[in-house]
Amino acid sequence: MKIVVAGSMKFYKEYEKIKKELEAKGHKVIIPLPDKAYSKEKDIKRKAMDDFNINLKQSDSILVMNLDKDNKMNHIGVNVLMEIGMAFILEKKIFLYKKIPEFCREEVEAIKVIELNGDLSKIR
Repeated sequence: MKIVVAGSMKFYKEYEKIKKELEAKGHKVIIPLPDKAYSKEKDIKRKAMDDFNINLKQSDSILVMNLDKDNKMNHIGVNVLMEIGMAFILEKKIFLYKKIPEFCREEVEAIKVIELNGDLSKIR
């Protein structure tokens, strides 16, 4: 399966580890580029979003790395919530690494997101 990873760039090192683990299981994994890769761009956020869209269109699924951030359990930020919506529109499988956060539970459950609870073997 071709998987694109989404989440806070604060966790880039974790994305590198997850990528290796999933590739060892036979998946193709695309992680976001680090922020420094966009240092020459005028609109860094827009370029990163454009790159994500290209990668998402070429993938089978999205893995949302909703790790704990700033005292928020299972954090999903605004940008990642947008990316989940794009994955839904493109009919991609949507995996959440941890549980669905309460603030968006109803909406995320409605689109049949798969909670992994940290178990990558559930990705199929």
